[in-house]
Amino acid sequence: MNFPEEQRRILLIEDDYGNRVLFADFLEHCGYRVLPLADGNNCIEIMQEFMPHIVLLDIKLPQIDGLTLIRTIRHHPQFRTLPILVVSGYAFNTDRQRALKAGATDYMVKPIMPTTLSNKILSLLKIPPTPITEENLSQDWEADSSSEFWR
Repeated sequence: MNFPEEQRRILLIEDDYGNRVLFADFLEHCGYRVLPLADGNNCIEIMQEFMPHIVLLDIKLPQIDGLTLIRTIRHHPQFRTLPILVVSGYAFNTDRQRALKAGATDYMVKPIMPTTLSNKILSLLKIPPTPITEENLSQDWEADSSSEFWR
């Protein structure tokens, strides 16, 4: 796959170990540099050092919930316009509306297909999609042909 010369950085905040590893491995395979965290402690300090291009986070987190974390990020001048993608198991529209009202850029409900997540990240980063080739088609099909979804 073709990626921009500058490797895009994703801050991933997910308390579930399995999801964190799956998301991080997949996104690294896609060419991103991923910093996976189990919680949002010291988030702003970490973000100032890592300088992510996008934040992916769950709503249900230990100690600091995702909505509070979104508000904290949005109150920091350096990160007011940073894309924040919520990837949550909470499927109700009220959950989505609360996250968007807190300042999330977009909201996706688990389970989620890897290519769906990748496409959403690309659209939020405003990177044109990679042109389709025979090699990409077979890789995408293999990734989506699994009966396993990320939860």
